Amino acid sequence: MSRILLLLILLVLAAVLMPSAILLAVLMVPSLVVYVIDRNPHRYFTVTIGLPNFCGVLPPLMELWERGQSFDGAFSAISDPWNMMVAYGAAGLGWILYLGTPIFVSSYLSISTDGKIKAIRRYQDDLVEAWGDGVKQSVSATPEQDAEPQEQEVS
Repeated sequence: MSRILLLLILLVLAAVLMPSAILLAVLMVPSLVVYVIDRNPHRYFTVTIGLPNFCGVLPPLMELWERGQSFDGAFSAISDPWNMMVAYGAAGLGWILYLGTPIFVSSYLSISTDGKIKAIRRYQDDLVEAWGDGVKQSVSATPEQDAEPQEQEVS
């Protein structure tokens, strides 16, 4: 029920603010395409592309509102290559964010994990130095061992 009400409100606003709706429809094409292809129920991809794209559309939209809602103003804003470049470039930055964040996070986690492993090995070496080789366990990691738990040997 709420989706139908929201759709009705948007249609009324689009009819009243037709020049703004035309401007948004043309400059928000990357967001519309992503909305169609995004299958995630949370729509992370749509939000990541749509918000920067909307930020790129805001300057010509504000200029249209300052000049008054006219079709001439909307079409001149659409035909300005600078406005098109800013709006689509902002959507491109959203793409870079969406595609680059997993790479950045995995690199950070890999570096962080390597540092933790080195710290644990140093701590293990300190323990062996303080308590002798009796506290050290040797375990060989093979795929067969992962399937069945076996006792560890103490060297």
